[in-house]
Amino acid sequence: MRGWLAVVIAVGIATAAWAQERQPDPFSGKLPDGPGKESVLEFCAGACHQSDKILAAQKTAAEWHATVLQMVRNGAQLFPEDVDAVSKYLATYLATDRPNNAAK
Repeated sequence: MRGWLAVVIAVGIATAAWAQERQPDPFSGKLPDGPGKESVLEFCAGACHQSDKILAAQKTAAEWHATVLQMVRNGAQLFPEDVDAVSKYLATYLATDRPNNAAK
């Protein structure tokens, strides 16, 4: 019985590691260039989901920050400075309440 449990645990760990492998993101080129884009590409796009999901989201700056914090709670491996870089990028370039978006 213990041997079976060890196999199940090992398979679970291997599956989790495989699932967290970086996947190619065909939509990453559609993200706007700017400070923090590399952090988004490293920690978000292709790591958990593709950029099309990020681009389609309609969130304010505060909602983006809350989303990044939720992703950390869900297991995303970001240091505080990475949380800041990703949140700032998303707020600057994709938030619905950003100044450049108000004129549209």
